Amino acid sequence: MRPLWCAVLVGCSLIPTVIGGAVDAGGSGEGRLYESVAVSPSVVMALHNNGSNISCVAFDDGLVFFDAGLSTRTASAFRHEMEVRFERPTMALVLTHAHLDHILGMAAFDDVPVYAAAAGRPRWEHFIAVEWDERTIAGYASVFPTLPEELPDAVLRLPTDWFSDELVLGAAEHRLVVRRTGGHTVDSSSAVLGADGVVIAGDLVQARRRPYFGEPDTDFPAWIGTLSNWEALAVKAVCPGHGPVIELDELREIRVWFEDLSAWASKLKTAGVSVEKMVSHPEIPDGYWPDEDAAPGWWAYCIKRVYDAS
Repeated sequence: MRPLWCAVLVGCSLIPTVIGGAVDAGGSGEGRLYESVAVSPSVVMALHNNGSNISCVAFDDGLVFFDAGLSTRTASAFRHEMEVRFERPTMALVLTHAHLDHILGMAAFDDVPVYAAAAGRPRWEHFIAVEWDERTIAGYASVFPTLPEELPDAVLRLPTDWFSDELVLGAAEHRLVVRRTGGHTVDSSSAVLGADGVVIAGDLVQARRRPYFGEPDTDFPAWIGTLSNWEALAVKAVCPGHGPVIELDELREIRVWFEDLSAWASKLKTAGVSVEKMVSHPEIPDGYWPDEDAAPGWWAYCIKRVYDAS
């Protein structure tokens, strides 16, 4: 058998298949549901609307999970399902970036190593230091409505292992390369399983939904460059941080939209259009996501970020 990993810490269409249907993570019928999507023989993704998706990669010796979502109960249920499905133990958790909707469920993996990019450490320390009083909970709940019910089971802790720019899991033909590229955030990391033609993208791909790119450390050239690199690899499937598994045509559509958005913002800024007018400007490039009744409150932060970066 191949070893699970050799960790290196350094500075034909594939059609996803739903397996097992929807799962009630708490067994309570309260709607904490996910769908297990078989992406490849080695990769299964928990498609989930309450926080981020969670992905599982099966090696010969064990399982590596990517992201933990917002709910400890959901993460625990998916972990158990995968251990039964593959008949292997969980060996590690990799967190693609330090946003609350990707890390709050990490207590489901408190018995295994947790890997994350060192560039995100300040954000990790911020979240761990948060005092969850009523005002703070209400503020976060305006973005993550189920957070108040998830907090009692949540235990945030620093990752056990930090990597700088690259982490290699697996070996030989079943090699999984995790890279910190930045983009969505400075610590944005993603993984490519070359043998299966699968990318685990974190929030560098937010599929069929309006993307969030409003952080001070959002880096548009790095984001676009990473998407372009995946296109060049002609990957077969992309597991996004949010939304369903997509293929190469949708990946290209997302990359083109970010390029068009950046060019549009630069053009209007040069013409003297204010950032306030840009938020509702009629010439903003059409989104790749379904139509919405109204933009969410955080959209203005995103437009300001692309304006400032132009």
